[in-house]
Amino acid sequence: MSELGAVNSLVSELLASGRTKANNAAKLLVLMSTCKQEAALKAAIQGLKQFFVAAGQDELLTHKGTAERLAKRQKIAPGSSTAQAADGADGAGPLDDPEAQYLEWLSRQYGCFINQLMFIITGVRQTTAVGGTGTLPPPSPPRSAGVQVVAAAALMECVRSELGPGMFSGSLYDRLLSGVLQSSGVRPEVFALFFTKYLQLADVRFFTLATIKAVASRFSGSTGPQAAAAAADGKEDEVAGANRTATAAVADAAADEAVSLPDLVRNMYDVLCHVTETLPIDTREWSTWCGAAEVNLVTAAPDKNESARHRRKRREQEEREKQQQLLLLQKQQSQDTQPEPQQQRKVEWANTLTQRRLYGDAWLALLALPLPVDVLRKALVRLPSAVIPYMISSQLLADFLTHCINRGGLTGMLALNGLFLLVTRHGLEYPEFFSRLYQLLVPEAFVARTRAQFFRLADVFLSSSLIPAYTVAAFVKRFARLALGASPAGAMIAIAFIHNLLRRHPALNVMLRRPHPGPRSGPNTSTEPSSNGSAASITRLSAESAQPSPSLSGPGVDPYDEAEADPAKSRAVESFLWEVEALRNHYCPQVSTFCAVLDKDLTDRTKTAEVNLEDLLGVAKGNGQQQGGAGSYNALIQGELARKLRKAPVAFYPQPPTTLFPTSLAADDLAGWSL
Repeated sequence: MSELGAVNSLVSELLASGRTKANNAAKLLVLMSTCKQEAALKAAIQGLKQFFVAAGQDELLTHKGTAERLAKRQKIAPGSSTAQAADGADGAGPLDDPEAQYLEWLSRQYGCFINQLMFIITGVRQTTAVGGTGTLPPPSPPRSAGVQVVAAAALMECVRSELGPGMFSGSLYDRLLSGVLQSSGVRPEVFALFFTKYLQLADVRFFTLATIKAVASRFSGSTGPQAAAAAADGKEDEVAGANRTATAAVADAAADEAVSLPDLVRNMYDVLCHVTETLPIDTREWSTWCGAAEVNLVTAAPDKNESARHRRKRREQEEREKQQQLLLLQKQQSQDTQPEPQQQRKVEWANTLTQRRLYGDAWLALLALPLPVDVLRKALVRLPSAVIPYMISSQLLADFLTHCINRGGLTGMLALNGLFLLVTRHGLEYPEFFSRLYQLLVPEAFVARTRAQFFRLADVFLSSSLIPAYTVAAFVKRFARLALGASPAGAMIAIAFIHNLLRRHPALNVMLRRPHPGPRSGPNTSTEPSSNGSAASITRLSAESAQPSPSLSGPGVDPYDEAEADPAKSRAVESFLWEVEALRNHYCPQVSTFCAVLDKDLTDRTKTAEVNLEDLLGVAKGNGQQQGGAGSYNALIQGELARKLRKAPVAFYPQPPTTLFPTSLAADDLAGWSL
């Protein structure tokens, strides 16, 4: 008989006869470790899954169910010493009762089944089991993606049936997820199974976040003050149990099968990205894997970090609910009806506030790890839209974002985007925001591959008309100075920024008309705008500013300090845009022609419009690349090729020259010379 036929025969007898053919479970476990046919292995997994799920639904896999059954058989109280001895605690041997022996054997076989499934998925030999240790020979990895998916689905069925109906085994799920995250042999199809089927469920979401927080905290060297306090108090709640289980699973992982830290970070980031950001306020609208919320079997446990005001309101609400239940019970008793009261369990995953706090804690724990460059940029892009709005204390991200700004380039600009959201919508005070943006404008920004996204964010940050005039003047000068050494495309982008900034702040148009800075006449010569930031309010400082050297003052000298990192101290409002005159004589005709946008009266906002940066930056293609804009080299070449020439250039003189210099030049500047 083939392996598949033998497995199907054993499974049919096991599911049809129950305890009579319970030994078939042990035979199937042996076949799981030795069979070479994938179809036979899948059939064995499915058969054992149905057998153990049915046992879990009957509460045969828990110590509580064991004590209750022995109490009924022996007619003793469930809380007595005899019933407690049936739990097999402290390594005590099984009782003489056949029921206790069967339950102990069943728990041991169930532990072997869980270990086998974990080994198939992760490739790491499991040394611990639920309810006992197994003595089976090790299975032979690696397994195909289909087998791993079947094993993961079987484990998820065990998660919601191990503790009984309507219960979710957080420890088993955390053991599964931590193994998937930290093992290099897990196929992508297993992650796809979690992404599409499980992570949107409320209870799965809670324990997923708890596991990621535990694993990330372990690798970052921190356990968190809340976990330490809970361990000191001896509390074994769901989150603490999940953290301890995840840590134990990590310790059991083999070195050759463990994933590297960068890949671990990528796995955790992918999982977090597929977790729903928020849940409905009404728990009756939730979808859960264990099915407890749908039938109103659970209620929210109090949040550990709730304030005194919320605690008082919660207790008042609980008192009102008790009064309502008491009145309802009295009414039912008066009508001679005594329905069985429905008991609701208090679980933490049913608390909306706890779910939201754990979502933020998981992200903070992940961001505390050394992130690869690709994950760091993806995280910075995702933070403003999918993380910061759903965190309870989003200001905790300020240190991380500030550290990322120091990297410069697109990474710094993306981090500045997150800080911009914290400042404008979440009450964060960051006075150095525009100083950090000013420092990011460097020549390398015009040649970076991500320059389009970089300048789009810069345009968003500078779009407000409430920015002080001296700060905008510094940015205008910085763009003008960078345009001198930039490529034609970069010069056109800089000119567009200069045009838009001057149009948004009409008081600064004097920088275009001012011929040169006047001579400095006294020690109180530095300028500083008042609080409103308008040009009319620009006044001379007191003697706090040091008098510059004579070589840096006078006609023809630009007072703008390009090396100054603080835009408020760069003295840009005293300067003038002589760089624009240089750009009018640019070697590229498109750049010199584009400077004509600055010839308009930018103080009249009704007759002028902002330059659309998208035309210069280009548009993003579907494959993630960037299509060049109007200022790109491709567009410039295509424009030259399409231009109709009135007179074709030739490689010889139409009329041979008779002098080295024109006669007019020789008469004026070269008088006395014989040419």
